[in-house]
Amino acid sequence: MRRSWWKVPLYCTLASWLCFQLEVRLGARFLVSVSPDGTASMNETGWTLLSVLLFLAVVCIGGLLFFRRMTRREVLCSATVLAALNVVFGLLAYKMQGMFAIYVSEFTSWDSIFSDLLYRVTQNPWVTAIVSWILPPYIFVLFGQKEVHTD
Repeated sequence: MRRSWWKVPLYCTLASWLCFQLEVRLGARFLVSVSPDGTASMNETGWTLLSVLLFLAVVCIGGLLFFRRMTRREVLCSATVLAALNVVFGLLAYKMQGMFAIYVSEFTSWDSIFSDLLYRVTQNPWVTAIVSWILPPYIFVLFGQKEVHTD
């Protein structure tokens, strides 16, 4: 476990940066339209679909390529590190706001669909934030191997 605690946080940080770039570039290009009077509107269904596809890609690639050879316990510990980092950076972003919050969102956007959908249901930003900081990293535990017992 000492060798693998960093794997889920590193993977999710890199995946988040890539997802953020794709959302901004693809979303701005294909999902935002500007009317002749200069007002912009976003295709929310398209944005949701893009977010779902990116989330599923991150989970499947991570689960099948990177975390499949780890035990569930190793993935659980690594996901716990990410959940703790999410809480710390989320609270710092709330407190500091400004550009720091944008940087945090850039490196934590792999699971943005989770918080978007949760907010639509609860309409409570704190419940949404806390649950979406903590729960999504643990989805990778499903891909880990069962404990190997050697006799």
